[in-house]
Amino acid sequence: MSIFNKIKNAFVMASEHNGKVRARQELLRMSDRQLADFGFSRELLLDGVSAWPWRAESDEQVAVQSSVNGSAVRPSHARQEIKQAINELSSYSDRELAELGVTRHSIEEAVRYGRPAVEGVFDSSKHAA
Repeated sequence: MSIFNKIKNAFVMASEHNGKVRARQELLRMSDRQLADFGFSRELLLDGVSAWPWRAESDEQVAVQSSVNGSAVRPSHARQEIKQAINELSSYSDRELAELGVTRHSIEEAVRYGRPAVEGVFDSSKHAA
């Protein structure tokens, strides 16, 4: 490898490192909710550039806490429960959905985030990814 290639590679690596440092600084300014929406882990960000790409663990690796009994539930079970709830609500008539305060196009959002007028979830508290 020539000296020019070595210099070029060193420059590229330094530029990438600098970009990661800047990205990390910007990400650390975000709220935990924003980081979760974008799929980043604050813990990995706090570990520094060496923990790149700072992605939160996939759903298959993360245990979800059950609100029923506090025991850990496998993410696949949580996804299955969400899917079952969506399927059940999808089978309701438009009138039944209206009685619940849910429109057909907002079924998935209502299952995942609750109904704004009932559970206190407002659009301003949800961040788009």
